[in-house]
Amino acid sequence: MTFDELVSYLRAKGVKIYDEGDKFRLQAPQGIISPQILEIITQYSADLLYLVRLGDVRVCPERTAHRDSWRYSQAAHAFVCKMCRKEEKAA
Repeated sequence: MTFDELVSYLRAKGVKIYDEGDKFRLQAPQGIISPQILEIITQYSADLLYLVRLGDVRVCPERTAHRDSWRYSQAAHAFVCKMCRKEEKAA
């Protein structure tokens, strides 16, 4: 599972991620976080924590058009769009 797929899965299942110092916490409906998903979350833990610290960030619907605005961690480059983040705050 890619980082993009993981974040999309977590959002679709209503999982909330919170920053707690140098760690993050998950709040999920019972049965959503399987051992396999937990292993993938662990693999991307640094990237997930980084996203949580950014605040309101959402999936970019225009990945090609906004390619130049992508930033943040290497795994998140295919996922986070700085332009959409600004649009989200302005709305």
